Amino acid sequence: MLFRNDERARLDSETIRKSVGWYRWTHDLVEIKGKDASCVLDMIYVSNMLKVAPGRTKYTCMLDEQGEIIDDVIVMHMDEDTYWVSTLYGPRLIPWIESHCQGKDIAMKLITYDWDMYAVQGPDSDKAMDELLDRPIGKMKRFAVAENSIGNIPVYIHRSGFTGENGYEVYCDSKATGQIKEKIAVAVEKAGGREIYTLEVYVRSIPMEKGFALKQDFKHLSPFECGMGWAVDTSKDFIGKEAALARKENPRFRMTGLVFDWESTEDISIWERVYLYGVEVGRCSQAIYGYTVDRNIGFATLRANVPDGAKVTVGPNGSPATVTSKVFC
Repeated sequence: MLFRNDERARLDSETIRKSVGWYRWTHDLVEIKGKDASCVLDMIYVSNMLKVAPGRTKYTCMLDEQGEIIDDVIVMHMDEDTYWVSTLYGPRLIPWIESHCQGKDIAMKLITYDWDMYAVQGPDSDKAMDELLDRPIGKMKRFAVAENSIGNIPVYIHRSGFTGENGYEVYCDSKATGQIKEKIAVAVEKAGGREIYTLEVYVRSIPMEKGFALKQDFKHLSPFECGMGWAVDTSKDFIGKEAALARKENPRFRMTGLVFDWESTEDISIWERVYLYGVEVGRCSQAIYGYTVDRNIGFATLRANVPDGAKVTVGPNGSPATVTSKVFC
């Protein structure tokens, strides 16, 4: 869906980029515990999970046996032998891990409905958090998670987010969510910000501008074909390693950005075909209007030999676009 005249969406985007905004956005959470938890996660995910200390988190992905990404997640090392995995697909994650951890000391459960998560994002998010928390945020590092409290209500604070700006995630007991929501609203307003209302902005437009993809955008891709090669620790074993390394040497596809001509106002559905000189060369995984860049933008999976700068058309209406980097600002 492409949209560019929605004033609320424009204000939401500007708030996150220039000030601070908040919204409720709870991913699935899977809790994984046991003395073998770290070893199992190290086998499941491409990153070295044994190096993730308690109180630290890691953005990573897991592969199938063909070396293709089946989910990207944040793994949070909450305490000794206790992890949370933030994913959009918790009910699928648990049976996948169960099928690869026979004989291991590990227990898993879905805790999505036990916890709510609020995002506080933007350049002034530090001000809002210091106003909000009982203990100042201090010099909390990115991809750190720590206990804190809000009005004596226990919370976990995770310095992270899906906007490309400085930001935090507040995890609270779902029974306390009403109180936490009210306190976040007050703190963010005091810091000069506001609530963000437009789902398409904080899930798609804002993240896409910074090159942050959704799981759907990684379909059929290895980490090396979508710019996630930095996350792969090739010195260890993990599911799909051999196939992924083969595709590193001989990539079939690559993930790119698309910038559409201003006149391209037709809606573009997920996985529309992309053509170069009338020949199909890939699919457009999603497209949206980026308020920061003031253009219609998208992600695409294209043949590996299609270069940046190529002029392509998308969909049955032949919307013209240019192949670019997948980071737009």
